[in-house]
Amino acid sequence: MTNWRAVWAVYAGGLVAGAYMTKVAPALPPMRAELGLTLVETGFVATTFNIIGMLIGMIAGVICDRLGHKRLALGGLIVMAAAGVLGAAGGGFAVVLVTRFLEGVGFILFAVCAPTLMTAATATPRDRAKALGLWSSYMPTGGTLALLAAPWLIANWGWRGLWLALSIAAVIAAAIFARIVPVSRPAQVTSLRLVMESLAQRGNLVMAVLFGCYVAQWTSVMIWLPTFLADEHGASTAAAAFATALMVAVNIPGNLSGGWLLSRGVPRGTLVVCACVAAALCEIGMLSPLLPGPLRFALVLGFSLCAGVIPASIFAGLPVHARTPGHIATGNGIVLQGSNFGQFIGPIALAWIASHFGGWHATLWAMLGFAGLGAICGPAIAAIEKRLHPGR
Repeated sequence: MTNWRAVWAVYAGGLVAGAYMTKVAPALPPMRAELGLTLVETGFVATTFNIIGMLIGMIAGVICDRLGHKRLALGGLIVMAAAGVLGAAGGGFAVVLVTRFLEGVGFILFAVCAPTLMTAATATPRDRAKALGLWSSYMPTGGTLALLAAPWLIANWGWRGLWLALSIAAVIAAAIFARIVPVSRPAQVTSLRLVMESLAQRGNLVMAVLFGCYVAQWTSVMIWLPTFLADEHGASTAAAAFATALMVAVNIPGNLSGGWLLSRGVPRGTLVVCACVAAALCEIGMLSPLLPGPLRFALVLGFSLCAGVIPASIFAGLPVHARTPGHIATGNGIVLQGSNFGQFIGPIALAWIASHFGGWHATLWAMLGFAGLGAICGPAIAAIEKRLHPGR
């Protein structure tokens, strides 16, 4: 029988992790004013969080598979809480960068372990698809909550108050997680074998590329939307944060729809191609200065909604492409390594292009490049899964 209490406890930790990922976006304008940062420097503040996952995502997965998923996931929540407190107490740009890096350490430990813990808690393939579809929404759901709370917290206590509030949330989530989530069984093979066997699964590599392409687009829009609205349209911090929260929130039904469609037999490759094509069409309109502002924002929402099926497709694919259940976290580490690379490169690349080539509309070709490469991954995943399960 599926342990839905454990599934929801893992998801609660994911909400905190998602909030940590998005909390910087609404804080960038006041942070830039206080610390005197350039646009590219603020890009590093936003993306330093992803460096650890970009460098050692797979190794983190191996460690989790070898040492125990619950233990390291719980440690990840505690590291996020402690780093948030240190960041709030710090007084300079360097401290913010270092503590964001530490928050990224905690995030990757939790995020790598979570799908394995959810898989262990589910009893049937259909429940597993639903649970992992739910997990795919952890970032936009937690991110939306953070973005909605940010204007009030920043108005009353500054960006440091936002940091402290999320540290408290991480401690609460850790207590719930420790009490409810059962211990999963570590892998019974060597670390080197975990790495080699997981890398041999081509689906893991293709899903890593796909996730990197997806987040390079989605995270860039999420991070720079408040700055764009404030700088070019004079929007207040509250208005810019609300608009960004709406953009993040509409990603959630996309995530849940992806899990629902997969649980009813829609091919993963088909979902990926359709999502990438829809995202590209929305990008053409939302980055066009010829369209009116409200229509461009509507296309931003359409982009976030349609692209939302991609994370669900990837997370539900982890058990499919893992050699054994003990390989899931390592495969997830490979995928998250691609994801963090995209999150690191995308926002900085778009900031550089916008700064040197006349504004945000100049970033269209980079966005379409990411979408096009993601679309190519759809048929590749379909071909791999056909070889894995020739009778389906």
